[in-house]
This record gives sequence, structure tokens and C-alpha cells, in this order.
Amino acid sequence: MTDNDVKRISAYRIFKMVFFKWDGFFKSTQYKVKQSIMILLIILCNSQPCFALFGISNKTNDETAAQTSTGFVSSIEQSLVNFVHKTVDTVRYTAYKLGGSHFDTSHGVYVVDCSTYVDNILETTHPDAYSTLINSSGSEKPTTKEYYNFFSKLNDDSDNWNKVDNVKELRPGDILVFRYKGSRTGGHVMVVMNTPKKTTNSYTIRVADSASSGHSQDTRAGHNSGIGIGTLQLKINPKTGEPSAYAWKVGSCWKKNVKFAMARPTDIG
Repeated sequence: MTDNDVKRISAYRIFKMVFFKWDGFFKSTQYKVKQSIMILLIILCNSQPCFALFGISNKTNDETAAQTSTGFVSSIEQSLVNFVHKTVDTVRYTAYKLGGSHFDTSHGVYVVDCSTYVDNILETTHPDAYSTLINSSGSEKPTTKEYYNFFSKLNDDSDNWNKVDNVKELRPGDILVFRYKGSRTGGHVMVVMNTPKKTTNSYTIRVADSASSGHSQDTRAGHNSGIGIGTLQLKINPKTGEPSAYAWKVGSCWKKNVKFAMARPTDIG
């Protein structure tokens, strides 16, 4: 994230505090009105007067333009993706462990399961969204069950999260979770790392997760477990665009006894 992005985020926080910390106003305002005000804030935070007020330069170089999408909204999404890359790029030791909680960015050591990995990412990059998830689920450390149940109940009035219904609408920084049908514990949660690429009735998608084995084109060498980034495949319902099955690796067997939920965190830490 560039210095300009940090300054834009600081400006955004101030506008957000002024308009949205008034509980009465926030609770009584309908979703579409809140959405319109948020768009206005984003425009203001990218305007020349705001640049001048906060000392933000509106000049970017080719390298910055290549690394991030244009605009402040992209910066919000990119913050999560950048943090994921930081964890993966600086790994010294990692292993998948059910219930594991060792998440140490300073030493590059990660011994975690899938939900603990995503928990820590959200807590760092999107604390408001993570708090909303915790408060709704009643769990201090949400698992795939809490992620799935929370995402499934999201609506237009939900705070700090937007529900995603169609695979082609997924963007980097979104959260994807599946649960095995009829299972009380089985499931997996991961971070979307790119825009899905369409094939025939399916999409390939780069994801970040903690797992016992890697996906296709994976950063985890060989059969190493732990955190990493790789490509899996999602089969879709052609009528709805919703995921109906997954292949852990591109071209591997489809797992159909699953149900999916997808959502996008919308705050910034």
C-alpha cells in the first residue's frame, strides 16, 4: 500500500466517523441512502480539495498502477490481498493444524487451520467486519460453521458485509466458504485472490487458505501443508451462477455434497 493510499484511508476514516458514528442517524438511514453517502465520501476522499487538505499527491507511477487497481475502493480491497501476500511471501515455517492458533507475522510462523487463518486476516485488515461476524455468531473464533451461517443470512441492511450470490461477481479479498452437507464439523473457508476465470460451466479461482495439501499452481511446495495460495475449480449452476461443487485441484474429481456461501467485507482497518 502506498503513502497516498494510507492518507486516503485516513481521510475516509474521518468522514466515516463524522457521518456514521451518530448511532441514531446510522440506524434510521435506509441501506440505499447509506450506500449513496458512502459513494459520496469515496468521491470526496479522491478529490483535489481532499488531496490538498491531507497532503495527498494525485500522481501515480507506472509501477503503482500495475500493482493496484485505480481508485480508493480498490485500495480497500487490496489491503486484504496485500496482507495475505505478506503472510505467504514471508513464511519460514507453516503447517496445517486443526484448532491451531500460532499466527506470527514477525517471524513468519503459521500453525493454523483454515478458519483461524481467515480470522487473523480479517481481524487485521477489516476489524469492523470481523467484529460484526463475532457479534452475530457469538463465537470469539468463528469456524466454517459460523462463517457459513453468517454469510447465508446477510441482506441489504447488513453492516460491514455484502453478500455475493454469483461466482462471476467474486473479487479479490472476498471470502468463500463451503460446508459438507449433513456434517457438523466439515468445511473450508478461504480468501479469493483473483477474478474468477470462466471455463465451460465452471470457474478457476486463486484462493489463499491453510490446508493439509495445496491446490493447482500452489505456493506450497510438494505436499506441504499450512498457508499458501493456489488454484481450485468451482462448478456453477448455469441458471443462478451459484457454486454447486468444487475440485480441490483443476481437473480433479468434483465434490458435490457441499453447500457454499460468499461475502465481501466492506470496512477498512
